[in-house]
Amino acid sequence: MNRAAVALIADRRGLALTEFAFTFPVLLLLFLGGYQMSDAIACKRKVGIANRTIADLGTRYKQVAAADLDTILSASVQVMLPYSAAQAQVRLSQVYTDAAGKTTVVWSRGRNTAPLAKGSTVALPATLRTNGSYLLLSEIVYSYNPGVSFGIVGRRTLADSLYMSPRNALSVPCNDC
Repeated sequence: MNRAAVALIADRRGLALTEFAFTFPVLLLLFLGGYQMSDAIACKRKVGIANRTIADLGTRYKQVAAADLDTILSASVQVMLPYSAAQAQVRLSQVYTDAAGKTTVVWSRGRNTAPLAKGSTVALPATLRTNGSYLLLSEIVYSYNPGVSFGIVGRRTLADSLYMSPRNALSVPCNDC
């Protein structure tokens, strides 16, 4: 009996399989969690790129119509691929800072969200506030859902906003907004 116990303790043939059985779940969790983390980072980057694209397209116009703004906001669908743009709330607005330094909404248009109310006040950063100037405000909020959660990254709300000056005119008027 002692000889059999000593032989069993000295036997190393199943050691690698035992170590693998202990480390495999940890390694699998690290791999899947890393994949999920990189997917969330890629989605955040797409949100930023989509926001930049919408603001950039809006600043190129001298005058827009509601249909033009709908086309610009629809561009987010193409930029957000392979992520679903249906989960993105996108808004493009023009704001004006008056002589007193108060910034208000001139016009606004949204996709999957309500536009800002015309005349409502916007908190503009002091570094961007120039009396008598117009800016375009692009905003996006995306509900990121990783599908299967491995405990690393769960549902997240990714948001971005950007102010840009009109390129070809002092303002970008919209008569039917």
